[in-house]
Amino acid sequence: MRSIWIALAVIAVLGVVGGMVGMASSDRWESSCAGSVSRGAADDEIAREIREELPSFTEGTSVAVEVVNLDSCAEVTGLDAESGFPTASVVKLLIAIDAVERSGGVADSEIQRMLSASDDDVASRLWTANGGPDIVRRTAAKLGLADTVPPQSSGRWGNTRMSASDVARVYQYLTAEADADTRTLLLGALGQAPGTAGDGFPQHFGIPDGLPEHRWAIKQGWGSTDTNTVLHTTGLVGGDRNLAVVVLSTWPPDTDWQAARTALTEAVQSLDRIL
Repeated sequence: MRSIWIALAVIAVLGVVGGMVGMASSDRWESSCAGSVSRGAADDEIAREIREELPSFTEGTSVAVEVVNLDSCAEVTGLDAESGFPTASVVKLLIAIDAVERSGGVADSEIQRMLSASDDDVASRLWTANGGPDIVRRTAAKLGLADTVPPQSSGRWGNTRMSASDVARVYQYLTAEADADTRTLLLGALGQAPGTAGDGFPQHFGIPDGLPEHRWAIKQGWGSTDTNTVLHTTGLVGGDRNLAVVVLSTWPPDTDWQAARTALTEAVQSLDRIL
């Protein structure tokens, strides 16, 4: 009889431990990187390597880079990180944060679809329902985003402008300051982004294909303005340390999408040596 009780006790202990492990693994992006990021020891060489991988850089291609080590809360590298770029679908991060934390009444499945499959219909519905440009203003004020401004045309959410530094700050907020439910929902969706988005665009360029040995949670962006082709790879990358990685880029209007995706993928590979 005594052996039975011992066995039951062992099972109970293992169950508790297993539950704790499950909780840890479900929130593996959590960090303590709240507040200011240290910028004194950034490695400019890494940013230069990323830039040099992009063809036609001096002929109409612009790039901004920000990489933050979320374990030490220090900038790893940066390039033109305070300049504003049209966000395309990266603004869906702000739409999701606002919808979940302020507005409520949105199904988890809608947030997951908007982020993982980059569903434009969900983004447009939430944008309209929750005040459009006011979403950007509210979230920028809440997170302390210095270079983020809403679109001039209120209905065109993809023309919101953000800097690489501000996008990295969003990931910092999600890992260190958002409540556990928000973090799990949003980063869980970003970690399940399929190879092809809802509109048929291949979205595993940059971070996923460039750093295939590492876990990731991504929000990519692509689209066109009157003057540019827009292509961004942003997200979290986990190795020996957790990084927030943001590479924003604009290209001439006639740029081949495949060539641009390949270039960003090769550029991001420069980060492999620091992971």
